[in-house]
Amino acid sequence: MAPTKVFVTDVFPVEARQILSGFEIYEKEADDSTLGECQALVCWPSRARPELLKKMSMLRMVQTMSAGVDGFDFTSLPPGVQVFSNAGAFSDTVAEHAWGLLLGIAKGIHLRNVRSTPRALRGKTLLIVGAGGIGTEVARLSKSLGMRTIGSSRSFKATDLFDEAHSISSLEADVAAADAIVITLPLTKVTRGIVNYELLSKAKENVIVVNVGRGETVDENGLLRWLKERPESRFATDVFWKDGGKEVFVTSAWALPNFAGSLHNSGTPIGDDLKVPKVAAAKNVRRFFESGVALNRVEVSEYV
Repeated sequence: MAPTKVFVTDVFPVEARQILSGFEIYEKEADDSTLGECQALVCWPSRARPELLKKMSMLRMVQTMSAGVDGFDFTSLPPGVQVFSNAGAFSDTVAEHAWGLLLGIAKGIHLRNVRSTPRALRGKTLLIVGAGGIGTEVARLSKSLGMRTIGSSRSFKATDLFDEAHSISSLEADVAAADAIVITLPLTKVTRGIVNYELLSKAKENVIVVNVGRGETVDENGLLRWLKERPESRFATDVFWKDGGKEVFVTSAWALPNFAGSLHNSGTPIGDDLKVPKVAAAKNVRRFFESGVALNRVEVSEYV
């Protein structure tokens, strides 16, 4: 039986190649004949170009190296090909960053030469919107502060870390009950603009909101209006809105004292040349070809 061929648009570390021992791996470049025989594509979403996908006539699965897949051109995806995200590979780093933003803005340390009233989080109610790998890890870390956790999600990775696990359909009621909210949602047709002025208006006057999902899950104009009307509420984000298809970090929210942010660096690995997500991607490829099932399968219908 011929070995499974995998095309990687980057360079795999030794550990990832070892995981795929027995597979034929082609990195960065391959001729058209080889691409036509590859059954798996491992890539960053933006590198899955239509002309590349068209050449891969035997393609069965696409494994992204990123957690988010909204940059993938799903209109070019051949019929029957499954797509898998790499959400679990970034859970620890993004969850830690979410807590950095949450604690930072709660204590007012984003302000310069301005006295701010610190907010206590210990024992409070935390709503986590999106309970995949990142949201679950946020919930795990919240237990060190004895917080009550509510999860609002379409599906849950581990419900035992949530005191309450609710459907996204009850989001308004959950927002009203929360002292702090962390948003970890992917960007889909359903989640685009889901956090809008009307939803935020249901929250407590002194709520703290953090977004580490995607910028467009929050309506920017609605957020600005809400922050101006609700000076006791606070919002911090690591993700921003796109202009011309590219995420930009320019927003008038920066001028507001109840807004803080970092420039989308929550998932940046330190000192390992992206080894962690590449190894996770390799494990998922092997899992798919050995069992026919892999983690973090993307519902393509939510993107097209």
